Amino acid sequence: MNYRLRSIYPVLKQARLDALLVCQPANISYLTQSQSRDSYLLISQKENIYFTDSRYTEEAKIFLKNNARLKECNGSVFKHIAESILRLRLKNVGIEGRYLPFAEFTKIKEYSKGKFNLIPTHSIIEDKRQIKDTQEIEKLRKAAQITASALEYIRQFLVPGIKEIEVVAELERFIRYQGARASSFDIIVASGPNSSQPHHLSGERKLRKNEPVLIDFGVDYQGYKSDLTRVLFLGKLNILERKVYDIVLKAQEKAIKRITPGAEMAEIDRVARGYIAKKGYAKYFTHNLGHGFGLEIHESPRISGNEASALKPGMTFTIEPGIYLPGKFGIRIEDMILVTRKGCEVLSGLINK
Repeated sequence: MNYRLRSIYPVLKQARLDALLVCQPANISYLTQSQSRDSYLLISQKENIYFTDSRYTEEAKIFLKNNARLKECNGSVFKHIAESILRLRLKNVGIEGRYLPFAEFTKIKEYSKGKFNLIPTHSIIEDKRQIKDTQEIEKLRKAAQITASALEYIRQFLVPGIKEIEVVAELERFIRYQGARASSFDIIVASGPNSSQPHHLSGERKLRKNEPVLIDFGVDYQGYKSDLTRVLFLGKLNILERKVYDIVLKAQEKAIKRITPGAEMAEIDRVARGYIAKKGYAKYFTHNLGHGFGLEIHESPRISGNEASALKPGMTFTIEPGIYLPGKFGIRIEDMILVTRKGCEVLSGLINK
């Protein structure tokens, strides 16, 4: 049995749970070391059971190995789950309170016949996922590599007259040829004044000379996600654009220098935010400094001024300060960070800013 599944048993014991029913896809993928789809996973020291239907049983046989018993579900999967819990005589079963829909909870409870309890839990698997192992880091490096090559390619594609949505399409085409399964989220291409919207929906606007083009994108490589933002310029920067760009870049550099095991997440945020505030742009930096990435594009940890937790080796997250001047332009520079034993590594560090 793999160590990820084994690591859950002590947590269940401490929480006085006989089992945990996992339904969140990324959590199941993490525990089974596969790209799980349309499935549920029951974890207990008596037996681990993977529930899915006939569309996925063939691939499940390959990746499950001796980690869990495969249960092919014909009819209601919730009936199969309840029957397995009853067969194993489990009494207190944890559920993922944030992810199990109420309708599904109700169905399982109905089939329980009152013989076991469903108890909401929070972030049991997510806490484990914060620390990436060697296998995960290797996949994230590959995702970062594909992202870097895509950025270098798209620089040559950008010319005045093409539409934002055309840039999106070209990036999506390129990353698939490089081995990515898909983009890790809806790619953002925001030109000119559109760049002042942090999460602009790319549209029909045509790129123009002497305007900034903000590109925020990432790839999905074997289930693991990357995230990168750069602002490119078609022509010359004006004085204000150059000033704001330099402030954002310096804020990011200052934050990255503070990243080391034991450092408080809130302090990393304060370093960048404080520098931007000192330069007079505090109200134009409107979001957290960064977020975790891995099996999901947004996961723990959160690099926020309200997060007192300490950084640990193996954590991966973005550092992405930004300044957005409404109706004018926006600048965001985002890189992917891996906390190491002595400091940190910028996974996207080979990409020219």
